[in-house]
Amino acid sequence: MSELISIIVPVYNTELYLEETIQSVLRQTYQNWELLMVDDGSTDDSASICKAFTKQDPRIHYLYKTNGGQASARNLGIKKSKGDWLAFLDSDDLWTEEKLSSQIEEVKKYKPDFLYGLGYFYTPEKEPVLEAYDWVSGEMIGIDFFNILYHSCSVNTNTVLFNKQLIQKVGYFNESQIMRGTEDWDYWMRIALSVNKVYGSPNRHVYYRIHPGGIHHQHISRLRGKVAIYSQYDNHISIHRLHRLREYRYTYRELLKFLYEKQKFDQIKSEMTNFAKKDPFGIGTLKQRILIKILPIPTFMWVSQKIIYRISYRLESVSYLLFLR
Repeated sequence: MSELISIIVPVYNTELYLEETIQSVLRQTYQNWELLMVDDGSTDDSASICKAFTKQDPRIHYLYKTNGGQASARNLGIKKSKGDWLAFLDSDDLWTEEKLSSQIEEVKKYKPDFLYGLGYFYTPEKEPVLEAYDWVSGEMIGIDFFNILYHSCSVNTNTVLFNKQLIQKVGYFNESQIMRGTEDWDYWMRIALSVNKVYGSPNRHVYYRIHPGGIHHQHISRLRGKVAIYSQYDNHISIHRLHRLREYRYTYRELLKFLYEKQKFDQIKSEMTNFAKKDPFGIGTLKQRILIKILPIPTFMWVSQKIIYRISYRLESVSYLLFLR
């Protein structure tokens, strides 16, 4: 197989890492690719770096757009792409030299509709430099993949490869503000419900860079994105009611914690209202609904974390064991 692979890289103020990212594409042993660098309104020197590489290699293309987030940048790249296959690479991350060639061989062998892999957390400032991360791998059908994703998503966007024809079924990444930071998770779930076969490769061809400006530090927005994703499947037949409640409870409790750390007290009240709508009869939630009306927020959070959650976790665990076998 020597079909053209379109590699889409959203770029936003990553001048410190961008050249290294592009070099990791240039070193690919699989050579039939095009690289679309989509500048999402960068204000640093990222544009100059991208443009310099377009002069060095005709396979590299530079696109500019006003800032709209990674989803909109990836969508523009998809629309402008000419390849048969789509791959994504964040502008601060890296690929091994065999990433594309290895995955093309896996596509030929397993014939999946969607392929993803594993990788390493990459923190150059620390030792050891690489830390492997694991997740589900192997062959699976789409609905099983969906049920796995509902509870946990470690599909690194940098690892995926799929045929561009899949866009006709699934459409594009969700560009709404609420999905920023979780738009990839949302996309994989939509794909899972649209395909027959998924292959999770055990191979590690991605270095996921950990640094202070990474989106993985944006806890509040990512947790709100999770809620938005779960809300789309509140009535999905394959999701057990207790599975749904368990995910909402964990997510909202984490969200309240991070809001408290940022002293966003008004938002705690509004999110508690949203939480109560999702879990109206939960033992812990019922108590919190009462206490938030009569206690100052610091006291409410202390009681919630030190008393209510500890009791709730134990009682909820029993119900999960009894009814989620």
